[in-house]
Amino acid sequence: MTEKPILPGATIGVLGSGQLGRMFAIAARRMGYRVHTFSPDFDTPTGQVSDLEVAASYNDLDAVREFARGVSVVTFEFENVPAQTAAAAAEVSPVRPAGNALHTTQHRLREKTFLTAAGLPVTPFMPVNSIEELRAALNVQGYPGILKSADFGYDGKGQFRINSPEYTDAAWAAVGPSPAVLEYFVDFEREVSVVAARGLDGGFVHYGVIENDHTQPHPGRIGRSGTDQRTDG
Repeated sequence: MTEKPILPGATIGVLGSGQLGRMFAIAARRMGYRVHTFSPDFDTPTGQVSDLEVAASYNDLDAVREFARGVSVVTFEFENVPAQTAAAAAEVSPVRPAGNALHTTQHRLREKTFLTAAGLPVTPFMPVNSIEELRAALNVQGYPGILKSADFGYDGKGQFRINSPEYTDAAWAAVGPSPAVLEYFVDFEREVSVVAARGLDGGFVHYGVIENDHTQPHPGRIGRSGTDQRTDG
């Protein structure tokens, strides 16, 4: 497949249809692109501002391929799009970022293992696959800790703060029985984020450093942010 610039006037396909996709679609259309969106839902935040909204299951790979035939490039607006969906789209159109990046980032254990292997610092963590493993990990790690589902968690979903032993069963009931990750707490002064993109030619651009403001949510369950201590991811 020959790579060429995707210029204004072309059509961008988006897998997913939430608020992030809506912001993406608005920005893309202002730049002169057309936007098509694909998700299991209809009349979605992204679909409301797109040129075309396709409602079909992510597991309907024939529908995914047909969607990809109608666009110049495919992207995804959140990490819980199945990797096989991105792979099916890639049979027809370029997918950016590539599906292997999606496969890594949509699973916390794969993501943390990848970053650790690359020599990047991450919050200390332990994989957990059962309530017995969770108790053993807490005995080693101590309290408090954050139990997070390895997959399908975002914006605070699939997370439980364990302040003391009596929270353990409730945490596993809320997050298990799927594979999970127990993370340590770490002291921090502030959290910042950097949004960046890299081209196929190796060119790199970023959008500046943004400081994230944290507030304390309900005890037990945690939201996207903590206060004076946190874990990553």
